[in-house]
Amino acid sequence: MLIEFEQALDPLFIWMFRFPLPPLAAFGVGLTLLALTVTVVGELAMAGAYFLNRKHFAKINREMILNNNNSIRALSHGDKKSYTACNSLANEAFGQNFFSGLALFASSIWPVAFALGWLTLRYGAVEFPLPLVEHTVGPNFFFVPLYIVVRVLFCRAKPYLPVFRTIRAAVLANQDAGERMLSWADLLTPQQGKRQG
Repeated sequence: MLIEFEQALDPLFIWMFRFPLPPLAAFGVGLTLLALTVTVVGELAMAGAYFLNRKHFAKINREMILNNNNSIRALSHGDKKSYTACNSLANEAFGQNFFSGLALFASSIWPVAFALGWLTLRYGAVEFPLPLVEHTVGPNFFFVPLYIVVRVLFCRAKPYLPVFRTIRAAVLANQDAGERMLSWADLLTPQQGKRQG
């Protein structure tokens, strides 16, 4: 069934490799466009997964910030018992936030598996010799690092792209806990001011 699905993807993907260029250049353009396509689809899937669970993500983020800030405030007042309790809750929220982020990231890379499967189906018989060594590789050897580069560049460009800028603004609004996360530097600043005074 997976093979049938990858065959169904053929008309959607093959046009990317049919530019009137020399064969290797056309293949490079096709790989780049394929990497960009799966990156965009993955980013949209990740946004969809986030907004379907936005209340959950907002709750975790709010608990993480509030418990972190309460632990720092308790420590600044010398209340070790409250600090320990709040810090424990903050650590739990940090862990939930981290693993929720990993789950979101996983929801953004599922299109890569289909791209790799299609490349193997379409170009798996083509062997590319590597220079200076007596080995040949398949198309996925080039696609994976190219996808990583495209993904990094796309992430840098996202704040300037209209749809993704809107998504980012909506995520930041959803994550707003009403206060910024305090750090240990915030704990030290008043004491430094007292020493200077």
